[in-house]
Amino acid sequence: MATFLVRDFNDPRGYVEVTQPGGGLRRVAHTQHHDGESFVPWAITLDQKVVYARTGEHTGFRGGSGATLLRPYDTFVSQSRRRLAESELGMLALDLPHITRVALDSVSHGMKQYLIRHFWANQQAAMDAMYGEIGHYFYTAGGKGFGRISEADKKSLGPQKVWQGILEATANGTVDQKLAIYDAVGRKLLPKLKSPSHETEYKAWGSLVRERWFDDKDRRGRTETPAQLARQVRPTNTPGIAPSGTPGDGQMGNVGQSRNRGVDMFQRDVNRMREKNADIYYDDSDTRNLLFGAGISGTTGTLLQAGRAFGGIKNGEPLKQFVLAIVGYLVGGGMHSYHESMAIAQRVGLPYNPGAYVPSLPDSFLSTPQFTNWRDKYYDVVVMGATHWRFNAGVTPSHLNRNLR
Repeated sequence: MATFLVRDFNDPRGYVEVTQPGGGLRRVAHTQHHDGESFVPWAITLDQKVVYARTGEHTGFRGGSGATLLRPYDTFVSQSRRRLAESELGMLALDLPHITRVALDSVSHGMKQYLIRHFWANQQAAMDAMYGEIGHYFYTAGGKGFGRISEADKKSLGPQKVWQGILEATANGTVDQKLAIYDAVGRKLLPKLKSPSHETEYKAWGSLVRERWFDDKDRRGRTETPAQLARQVRPTNTPGIAPSGTPGDGQMGNVGQSRNRGVDMFQRDVNRMREKNADIYYDDSDTRNLLFGAGISGTTGTLLQAGRAFGGIKNGEPLKQFVLAIVGYLVGGGMHSYHESMAIAQRVGLPYNPGAYVPSLPDSFLSTPQFTNWRDKYYDVVVMGATHWRFNAGVTPSHLNRNLR
């Protein structure tokens, strides 16, 4: 049973509590019998609860005082709420492996078969390739890469133990470890060990999920955090893409691995070089006041390629589960915002309306109490995020931005 705060100036707080047994705010359509009724986010309380107002009553504002002080629900509050909602979604994807298990089991099984087949063909060559090409991603010699197996130096283990450790994590590791392995094997090992059938499937989506400007530092739209700020960037357990230092909150928890986050290492480059598709991407994002994390996600693309090549992940519920796992890895890991991943996943057929969430999520998650709690807590984002959008007040649209080169 969900409780919402609804604007009412007859109450000294400025709002009343409305309980909806079925969840969601009541909506009445405009018909010949009804004047219609819908709601928009209007204000936020000191304890970060959203106050909704009926359309037609949402334009004026009276903020109260003291313990009942209200802040207008503006473009900055909207982004802050979205950042917390996406962080919690990413953490749920990491902490509830059963909601993506069917898809990940399929990819893990296919990848393990692929690796073992090469092992039996030439054991030493297979182990040496894994050790040399990707071993350092998982045995990091103190590095803080997300999805690592250990911070031990791979040199202290040797090729055989690195091989065994990665194979074990492929089948039984955490969600972040599995996704890191899928990405590394697809990008680095597949070209080395070869397999015509896997390579064909891997390349099938290549042109859809990767464009040249993704890898062009001048056009991509991100720049490294300035040196004076970069010195303050430290590995963190802060959940998702929430501001550094945000404590775990209820279901959100903390990331098990302290890691370097993309959202801390990169900032938006508002003086980027013009590129038609980049202009379209950023204007689409800013029109809906969506989040910049570290720029459009090329890793989402290579993961989708690996999912197709090794697990036959192409559409339907398996694709939705696999993409939610990607959200766990990249958004829960603090590397990208939700939209930065979904803008890529949409290209291969995932249902996605920018700013929305529910159409992209698998039934395995939608049927859980964790989804219901998350939806009700962030109703302004999860349900209304694509409808009651606000322009990004801090960015000039690309076609008007004279600072672009």
